[in-house]
Amino acid sequence: MPIRRRNSRNKVILAGIQGLVIGVVGVLLFGFILSLSNEKKVADPEQVSTPPKVEEKIDEIDKIEVSADGALPFKAKQYGMFTTKESAFAYISEQPSLQKASIVNVNDQYYVWSKLFVNEVSVSENESLPTFIKPLSISTKGCEDPKTKNIINLLQEDKLSKNYFDALEKKEGYPDDLMSVVAAISTFTDDSAVIRLLILTHYLEQNDCLKLSF
Repeated sequence: MPIRRRNSRNKVILAGIQGLVIGVVGVLLFGFILSLSNEKKVADPEQVSTPPKVEEKIDEIDKIEVSADGALPFKAKQYGMFTTKESAFAYISEQPSLQKASIVNVNDQYYVWSKLFVNEVSVSENESLPTFIKPLSISTKGCEDPKTKNIINLLQEDKLSKNYFDALEKKEGYPDDLMSVVAAISTFTDDSAVIRLLILTHYLEQNDCLKLSF
């Protein structure tokens, strides 16, 4: 009888060791397969997304419907309107969810926007703060510099990204600091609506000829 207990105990220990070895081998095999998959994605040129060509974007810009005063339609996600820039800043500083929001000055009224869209959108019911979508138009009619007009036209592109801007072949047709602005923005967001808003606010501050209306 003691011999049987030892055999039974040895079988349990052996089964445990076998299970441990199988588990370790399984984890290593999964890691090896995952590593090969990642290497294949990097090495295989077919898996790398091709940046859009600027010629395709120019065709799309030519199709944009511009009103008689040169205005282009956009839609902003708004969280509030304030009479001073300081009060708008104070509101943003108290709301962690608005860290990427911008303050836009229109006729000495300061609007807090978090995103800028070109297509119809709706507000999620899960929003923690009161918000709504505000239609607006941006006119470049008073701008003499074609680069300023070009960048606002470019913001009508739906899917903006760093790759999109990197693919522009005629970068000289846009403001000289555009690529550095895009590079800075891309360090903390890849959301097209946020990229669009931050680029807009940057050039609004530099160009009084850009006019917003609601």
